[in-house]
Amino acid sequence: MANADSKSDAHVSLPAVFASLRHQFGSARGDYLYPRGIVGEQIGAALGIPAPTLQLPDGNALVSGCRPHSCDEKAAIIVAPDGTVFAAGLINFHCGARVCDAKPRLTIFVTRARAQPVLSQELQDWAARAANVGVTETRLVP
Repeated sequence: MANADSKSDAHVSLPAVFASLRHQFGSARGDYLYPRGIVGEQIGAALGIPAPTLQLPDGNALVSGCRPHSCDEKAAIIVAPDGTVFAAGLINFHCGARVCDAKPRLTIFVTRARAQPVLSQELQDWAARAANVGVTETRLVP
């Protein structure tokens, strides 16, 4: 798991990451940053102000950031060196049509093929460092 000793000089191609987000999460939709939005686009929006990329012990990287003008909303993704997204975490207020939650929640997105506890744990550890999250939920995307 990432810690204070993790390297923050990992290099990941952000265009490859965004292409992988679109591919991995496709047209999946949800009420996270805004109602019925495409999940990959909401994660991308929450990466708008990037934080330093962390090199993980397994050779993958944790790319994170926050949403411009709303830095309480954040995202982190675990990616392979080629930019392939393995899992994503989104700190959000679960915003439906009329109301948003008062306390942030962590939503972890994984595909069935990549649902690994170690990936979820990395994202939970990141969220614990990044915000005071009240609820954690996991969503499997096609």
